[in-house]
Amino acid sequence: MQPDQLGTVSWHLANFMDSATRWSVPVFVMLSGALLLDANKQTSPREFWAKRMNRLLPALLFWSAVYLAWRAFFWHQPLTLNTIALDLIAGRPYVHLYFLFLIAGLYLVTPFLAMAVTSLDSKHLGQAILVMAALALGANLADFLATSVFTMFVPYIAYYFAGLYCILVLANRPGPYGLLLAGAIITTTLLTAFLVSMKGLDDHWSFYFYEDFSPTIMVMAVTLFMVLLRATFSPAIQSIAQRLAPWTLGVYVAHPIIVELLRNLYHTTMPAMFRPLYYIPITFAATIILTFTAVALMQKVPILRRVV
Repeated sequence: MQPDQLGTVSWHLANFMDSATRWSVPVFVMLSGALLLDANKQTSPREFWAKRMNRLLPALLFWSAVYLAWRAFFWHQPLTLNTIALDLIAGRPYVHLYFLFLIAGLYLVTPFLAMAVTSLDSKHLGQAILVMAALALGANLADFLATSVFTMFVPYIAYYFAGLYCILVLANRPGPYGLLLAGAIITTTLLTAFLVSMKGLDDHWSFYFYEDFSPTIMVMAVTLFMVLLRATFSPAIQSIAQRLAPWTLGVYVAHPIIVELLRNLYHTTMPAMFRPLYYIPITFAATIILTFTAVALMQKVPILRRVV
């Protein structure tokens, strides 16, 4: 987003890295759908909500308060009660926390979606996903899904169902998933570069193809999910994943603080670090190490364990 870098090799590298990782939230929603929409694993709605919300709501409340304080004291934003209320209703007390509100909405309707899935065969489930995806794409074209905590989860039901569909229907079907994934990444990168060159950095259409419901990100999410679904992972990787899995919620909610502290450090002491060739790998590695360490320490404190 730095105008002086526009059109440089560094800018194009940053655009490529950003484009190539825009699948993350849709794929997590797909994974959640694949795991939670199996009617054979469902308990009563009350038991499901108690289990899921007991984990999610403390984190949502705690980190909303933390990031509102972060905005006031680190970024010196003038927060009024009206601003706070509007941001909470919008589900965006901070840039990444919308995901907690999004997943809470999906949890709320999951028991009923799981029951609905049992009445659909694979053909009709696929058709339902295509209809919901088309509606979401159209809504995104109209207003970039400027929604509230009460509705933001609705378009993501397409991804939620798509995760289950991939498991039940596509898992054993061969396809050029890797090729389609590479094509979606390249297309997103090129179209974003084109739109930014035409409209500049401040026009909201410039980054349309970064949106979760742009056509290229839809293709990217489904094909990446299929690549991962069909991949074989070594026992060592599986062991590491199982070890780190309990910390991932905490890492997600806490990592922006680490990133912004690192950026502040670069700005004051090492401005050369802002070059993407250095910034991206070093900041990624440092964020992973520091955030996982912080969350591991927080989990040793009983009062903090429930929010990470």
